[in-house]
Amino acid sequence: MLKRIVWLVASAAMVLGQSEPCNGHVELCARPYNNVSFACTHNSYSSPPPNALLVLNQENSIEQQLNDGIRAFMLDVVRNKPVATDGTSNIFNTIASWFSHAKNADDPLESVHLCHESCLLIDKGPLVDSLTVIREFMDANPREIITFIIENVSGFSPTDLQPSFEQSGIASYAFAPEFAPESSHSGYKWPTLNELIAQNTRLVVFMDDKADVTLVPYILPEWEYVVEIPYANVNPVTEFPCNQDRPYDGVPRDLVVMNHFVYNRATLAGKNIDTPISAKQVEEHAYNSLDSLDKHWQTCRSVWGNRVLNFVTLDFYNIGDSGIFKLVDQINGVST
Repeated sequence: MLKRIVWLVASAAMVLGQSEPCNGHVELCARPYNNVSFACTHNSYSSPPPNALLVLNQENSIEQQLNDGIRAFMLDVVRNKPVATDGTSNIFNTIASWFSHAKNADDPLESVHLCHESCLLIDKGPLVDSLTVIREFMDANPREIITFIIENVSGFSPTDLQPSFEQSGIASYAFAPEFAPESSHSGYKWPTLNELIAQNTRLVVFMDDKADVTLVPYILPEWEYVVEIPYANVNPVTEFPCNQDRPYDGVPRDLVVMNHFVYNRATLAGKNIDTPISAKQVEEHAYNSLDSLDKHWQTCRSVWGNRVLNFVTLDFYNIGDSGIFKLVDQINGVST
């Protein structure tokens, strides 16, 4: 009850006159969450060390990304010590156990890691560690809204992720909507940034698989609320597409992910193998320049009209002329 009264008083004050910014801009405060664009990184955790891995997507740590202005993060959660589903051991599980950082693979705080497909490729440690870094940033920056888009690689139950959210302290910031899923998958009444700040529910979490709000109310099913445009863009790209990719039903949702990153593709025995392009390739092709991003946005406007592209998502966001932040400001109609 007290929280509700505080929120009503804060909301009334905001109506009388907004002086403090929301995500850096006063103009964004009165806008619903789904009408705001955010700078997002793809595989946000996938940065050095180690260097020179083919699976790296970023040059900067999550902490540096936050300081630079990234406000949405794509995170892959993977079981650090794979378990054979048929109850038997196999060579992959045996090798994986040699490299496992987990002291107890049955403990969610130890077993839920940020990895790229497999923790043998790159392991950035327990999810709880990165969540703690982000929570500390949110503590120090009380007018910033953060979004997670989680790829549930290992098919965790949301209750497996919950201990990491609770232990890190970030669960206290998580938004749990009052609205229930609708058959239309759109038209939800999202709170404004001001309202999220006033209620101190400044973290919005989506997960692509096995989200269940009856189990963990703040881990939201991504495909109920979000659509993504194609992500498997193969180098070289002359024009980025903007048609709806996932979910494949063609039904619009309230939020749109603009995937603007590229893969190198090799074919082996008839199977395509995609790996991230390097930072050098991003720079050579100027994929992250404002010109490239703006052309992509214009393509999207021909498909989506005046809808806001909510998550402008890049690899190596720091390469280029700060194009990601300039485009986000353009979409939001605010000065850079």
